[in-house]
Amino acid sequence: MTMSFSDGVINLSGKCGIDEAEALVSYLSSHPETVVDVAAATEIHTALWQALMMFRPTVSGSPISNSAAADLLPCLLDFLKQRSKATATNLRS
Repeated sequence: MTMSFSDGVINLSGKCGIDEAEALVSYLSSHPETVVDVAAATEIHTALWQALMMFRPTVSGSPISNSAAADLLPCLLDFLKQRSKATATNLRS
């Protein structure tokens, strides 16, 4: 398994395929405060990135894959920051 759970952290490691998406969604839906550590991941399927965008957990680490680290992670982190600001603004209104 490329996904493990420890002390409120989901650790993604190795090649994280679409098979992991259902478990990630299930866990994040019932544990929204969970941190997701992607540091040991060599590949992360887009279904997992979509789950991260949907649930907006705290993401730590940087994937081993140059493509994911250089291209996808910065976009995801920007998206999560923008969504957090928008949510905070809506709550104040």
